[in-house]
Amino acid sequence: MASSSGVRWRGRAPGRVNLIGEHVDYLGGVVLPAAVDRYTEVVGRPSEQWQMASDIEGGLKYLRAVGEELGAAPQAVAVASQVPPGAGISSSAALLVAIASGLDPDLDGKQAALACQRAEQKATGVQVGVMDQFASALGRKGSALLLDCATLDYELVPFPDELAIAVIDSGEHRSLASTPYNQRRREAEAGDVKRMRHVNSEIARVHSFVDAMRARDFGLMGELLKESHQSLRDNFEVSTPTIDALAQRADGVDGCYGARIMGAGFGGSLIALVARDTTDVFARAMDRPVLICATADGAFAPGARGAHV
Repeated sequence: MASSSGVRWRGRAPGRVNLIGEHVDYLGGVVLPAAVDRYTEVVGRPSEQWQMASDIEGGLKYLRAVGEELGAAPQAVAVASQVPPGAGISSSAALLVAIASGLDPDLDGKQAALACQRAEQKATGVQVGVMDQFASALGRKGSALLLDCATLDYELVPFPDELAIAVIDSGEHRSLASTPYNQRRREAEAGDVKRMRHVNSEIARVHSFVDAMRARDFGLMGELLKESHQSLRDNFEVSTPTIDALAQRADGVDGCYGARIMGAGFGGSLIALVARDTTDVFARAMDRPVLICATADGAFAPGARGAHV
């Protein structure tokens, strides 16, 4: 494996949250992710075959897939990660983008994100969207990333310093293959009225959230998160009783502006916006594993590139 004496290159990439814009990316909608301050770091060197030392499930497939996307020769790679798998902050995108940033630190960030998306699709057989990879590659500290998934145009929007991002582990973890996720997606793609009621209203909420963020209207930002959760529960039907109870509990904690289910649904994590000076109180009140995050630079942000040594 890649020992410290044999290291030829290093890469580093953050996890991400999606502030708002759920189940709209694969329909060409707008989303608002942010890179967060939990990182995956990789070190590597050329090898006779692809090798990886990692606790991330399927990590070797990810390594080989992104290496092949970038035209790299086989590498031996070791991984150290602060991005916990299954926590809702995209450990797979962080790993892929970290590898890409190490293998080719001069790569354009947008092209890196697209290469990592293709690599994840190849490695998993799942037609994942591009949001996670874009956030991990192109996010910036102090900002969220407003991304149009149809055109791939994006812009940075300032994120208020007074707010912390809380990611709450619901304790419910299920394989998407065993849930109605694929059915929900097919229904939305077919234009089902109820599913599209969520999609259309969620896209509008993204734009309203950006306006509220620019106006520093924390109360409105929180209300939009609550509305997003209600729509994901009632119109897209991807929540669970456990998730609903946790969202209600979070909404009742002083200093929390709002919470919603985050990700594909049927379990997983919730996201909440919390006043930075109340995060300890919030974490104790939730009685669940809570990650308190801040925004961070993506792997291809200026000054954050990987390096060959």
